Amino acid sequence: MSETVEESRSSSCAGTVEDSWVPKLDMVFESDEKAYQFYCLYAREIGFGVRKNVVKRRANNTVYARGFCCYKEGFCRTTKEGKKPRPDVRTGCCAHIIVRLLDDGKFHVTEFEAEHNHELVGKNQETQMESSNGVGAMAKVGRRNLGRQFTRKSILSSFMPSKCVDPSKLGSDKSLVPVEGVDNENWLPKIDMEFEDDDEAYEFYVNYAARTGFSVRKNQLRRRTSGLVYSRTYSCHKEGQSRKITEHEKRGDKLVRGPKPYERTGCLASMTIKIMKNGRYRVVEFEPKHNHPLVIPSKLHLFRWRWQRELIGTQANLMESGDDNGKPLEPFDGKKDDQDGSDTSFPLISLDCRNYIQSKRAYEALPGDVGALMQYVQEKQVEDPSFYYALQLDRNDKVASIFWADAKSMFEFECFGDVLCFDTTYKYRDYGRPFSPFLGVNNHKQTVIFGAALLYDETKESFVWLFETFKTAMSGKKPHVVFTDRCEDMNNAIAAVWPGTIHRVCAWHIYNDAMKHLNHVFQGSTTFAKDFSQCLYDIEDEEDFTSRWEVLLEKYDLGNNSWLAELYEDREKWSLAYGRQTFCADINSTLTKDTMGSRLKNELDLDLNLLDFFKYFESMLNEKRNAELQADYRGCHSAVKMPASKMLRQAANVYTPAVFKTFQNEFELSMDMMVYLSGQVQTTYIYKVTIEDSPKEYIVRFDSFDNTCICSCKKFDCIGIQCRHVMKVLDIINIKELPPQYLLKRWRKDAKSKNLVGIQEIELENENTLGERYSHLRGICNRIAVRAAETVDSYAFIETLSSEVLDQVYKIMKGKPPERH
Repeated sequence: MSETVEESRSSSCAGTVEDSWVPKLDMVFESDEKAYQFYCLYAREIGFGVRKNVVKRRANNTVYARGFCCYKEGFCRTTKEGKKPRPDVRTGCCAHIIVRLLDDGKFHVTEFEAEHNHELVGKNQETQMESSNGVGAMAKVGRRNLGRQFTRKSILSSFMPSKCVDPSKLGSDKSLVPVEGVDNENWLPKIDMEFEDDDEAYEFYVNYAARTGFSVRKNQLRRRTSGLVYSRTYSCHKEGQSRKITEHEKRGDKLVRGPKPYERTGCLASMTIKIMKNGRYRVVEFEPKHNHPLVIPSKLHLFRWRWQRELIGTQANLMESGDDNGKPLEPFDGKKDDQDGSDTSFPLISLDCRNYIQSKRAYEALPGDVGALMQYVQEKQVEDPSFYYALQLDRNDKVASIFWADAKSMFEFECFGDVLCFDTTYKYRDYGRPFSPFLGVNNHKQTVIFGAALLYDETKESFVWLFETFKTAMSGKKPHVVFTDRCEDMNNAIAAVWPGTIHRVCAWHIYNDAMKHLNHVFQGSTTFAKDFSQCLYDIEDEEDFTSRWEVLLEKYDLGNNSWLAELYEDREKWSLAYGRQTFCADINSTLTKDTMGSRLKNELDLDLNLLDFFKYFESMLNEKRNAELQADYRGCHSAVKMPASKMLRQAANVYTPAVFKTFQNEFELSMDMMVYLSGQVQTTYIYKVTIEDSPKEYIVRFDSFDNTCICSCKKFDCIGIQCRHVMKVLDIINIKELPPQYLLKRWRKDAKSKNLVGIQEIELENENTLGERYSHLRGICNRIAVRAAETVDSYAFIETLSSEVLDQVYKIMKGKPPERH
């Protein structure tokens, strides 16, 4: 390496504040693509090109490990006849970085090699290469991904020891390399030892090999038809027999690879793992004996793995720079062997390597997105003066969040905004842009959109701004229940903006989280998905839920799973058994059937123009509203054969067809119920309701004073439709119609025909605030305009009445009307 390039790069590194562009172990990235962009930035500063090298995927095609290396990694392949020869630019450079997906759903840097075996690119060369190949790649070869694995963990393979020892004597030697994260007294593989995945088993066996004095090869691999690895064998690097080179190959008639640096001896030392029902891998075979000499312990320091050398280098850097407070770290007090100067007792210290990236965002607004947004909102405001939008900017004047809603959405929220779902599906479906709609359910059990946002920043401040903006757009009204993802910042923001609102976690989001954190269990068992779904969606009793959860953990051996333990602690926020008393409008089942997310996924691709997405979103929104209008028309004008039951006729006249279908199903199921009077307290009668051949009992309390019915299943409290148990009790006591209080307004055909007087109970903090009065009146005018625009007669009536209302306003203000220009 030339001194000029080296000095320039060194000075560049030294002059950067905290070296935020230098990779470090345990750095965290939201995605592997973010890690690639970061490494490209580092490569540009240093002076080399980047190639995407290793990619590892799970059975569901999820990337869980990614490697990026120097463009001079490996060696040029032999030139084939008839092909244009490539320039010999590869030098076998080992500089690379590896990121892995961990339990928190983010990619962590697990390996980093900074040393190059070639000269780096100078400033003049760098400019030329950037102009020809783009930012982040210093040469065309840096764009190619030849799939050559650079994590060469079999380093011992290239070393021929001069001295050998008996492997039985290595167990008591204190100079052996400690295994990080594993009890140093239990570093030997044993039968029935379990691992989370095959990679963890491989790393464990590699560390065992480093302690013992041999190298490891990945040997047998067996997969199921789904691609899931169900059996894996790791063996000694001297397993098998060396292939002999024939005379034909010696003469050069056939091109072959060079000879191995060691001879294979047919060693049988190996470890075999197989997947169990709980999705974990268990050691089923282990052979510790070798038929060849092993490396002596005093020479093991020569074969420490690359990630251990990086840890030593990272520790040295932190000693020089000090901790976060600038205090110098204590130097390493390690002892060295007097004979050869080798380090024989180096402890592996767990370091707090943090991510120094300035931005915490997982998404960034692309150039042109803001311009497309402004064009869209300007066109919408010409069509609809009540169209509302807002932008949030960060300290660098970059867009952090975008929100928009039209008058129709505001009217829908006024009618059906008691239950709100803030949908963050983009986290699970790999959307190109972070699109997050505010959703609800109308009186036809259809999904309605109250507003939408592009959430580029996911901090508490951004969530507070977004929810405050949504509240302003909806004229100050707040929902009774909010469904969101599991997010602490979101939870705190809801508590700050909507005090008193019940915050629930959407079961659909929990299921997607489980697919990510328990992927090995889903892949390893055909029944886990069904059992887990029942715990999420079907169990209504708290005791039943607790027992079924314990059975789930025991059946799949998940008692030590930390993610499930945290999920169980928060069960009151997501379990159906703990939320039956909260009205949710059956929003979970409605959103599960909705296909809006899958339709929008392709339109949110980063390669597409944001303006095209707005147009597609607008057309899809119009489709939903047309479907709602058709449902309104069918509910009011379609001829339906009236049922014989008086209670069913009452429900058919009041409820929309979709809700009546659910009510009718409950009514038919009530026919099989049996009722027993079990007691009376003053005017309250207590009944036990059961079904034949079922031990489950439901308690119904009926108050004859005001015809109040309360059932232990709490179906009416949760969905707003009376349950079969109450219907059976009412039939037994000869009450043939539902009391009026059990016909909710939001499920009726006339749910949208609300009285404007008192429709919005908003307590203004300051009656003299012009902005709050304007926001309140705007909401009222929006509701009138949306309903009046549906027919020509209502439109003409409001248009005539508007001038009279304006004259009355001027009389109240006792002022002269302003001149019209």
